[in-house]
Amino acid sequence: MTLAERPNLGRISALAILVALIGLFCLGPVAAYWGWVAGNADALTDKAAVLQRYRTLAGAETKAAGPAGPALLYGDMPESQVTALLQETLKTAATAAHVQVLGLQVLRSEAINGATRIGVRVRASGDMAGLRSLLYAIETAKPLLYPDNLSIQSHAATPGTTASVLDFQFDISGFKTDPQS
Repeated sequence: MTLAERPNLGRISALAILVALIGLFCLGPVAAYWGWVAGNADALTDKAAVLQRYRTLAGAETKAAGPAGPALLYGDMPESQVTALLQETLKTAATAAHVQVLGLQVLRSEAINGATRIGVRVRASGDMAGLRSLLYAIETAKPLLYPDNLSIQSHAATPGTTASVLDFQFDISGFKTDPQS
């Protein structure tokens, strides 16, 4: 029996070969697609685990800070008390950074969108490492403190020598919540 005797058998075999070729052709891209999907699923699983870890850490920090969570603003208290806390924070940070505070000047408070900005101008002296440590302590303090208007002056004994003592001045702002908001 030949294909000429059975024309339908020829068509069926040609169709079977065509389906097999299409299947083999699609097998490569489909396998690549499934590999890509599996890789993305693994990356998504890893990112979900990292997110869960961050949520656990954030929950632990919230529990450690109390029921209200870590405060970014000073609470609803008189401005004089906030100013005293701000000054005490600055003195403690300066002592830890081995910086000598020469003066603290309370700046005028300013209302800003549901909060009040309370500021203190600090005049101090110390070396560069002390200034760096003081600024780091201020920028990482809770409640949030904002340093601004930094000016530094060095006192070199003779021209060409490096000064070890710097005089610097900057403003520190803390924010307290308004009772109306």
